[in-house]
Amino acid sequence: MGPDGVDRIREQWAVERPELETEPMGIFGRVWRIARLAGEVMEDAYALHGITRADFDVLATLRRAGEPFTLSPSALTASLMLTSGGTTGRLDRLERAGLVRRAPDPDD
Repeated sequence: MGPDGVDRIREQWAVERPELETEPMGIFGRVWRIARLAGEVMEDAYALHGITRADFDVLATLRRAGEPFTLSPSALTASLMLTSGGTTGRLDRLERAGLVRRAPDPDD
C-alpha cells in the first residue's frame, strides 16, 4: 500500500519542521479517520431504522437498564449526560415515533 493523506501531512511537517516527531500525528490522524468512517457507517445503520445517533443513545440506555427497560427522567438524564431539556426533546421525538412510552411513576 502506498502513502496516504496522513503520510503526506507528516512529510510536509518533516520539511517545514524537521525537529518535530511526526509519528504521533500519524497515529492520531489515522485513528481520527477510522473513527469518522465508523461514525458514517453507524449513521447509515441508524438511518435504515429511521433513528439518529441521539435516538439510539436513549434506546440503548433504556435497554441496558434491564427489564422492564425503564428509567426515571432524572436517571436517564444523568446516564445520557444531558440537560433535562435535552432529554425531554429526545423523548418527545421517540414517543412521537412510537419507540418509547412515558408512564407515571407509581412511587412518585
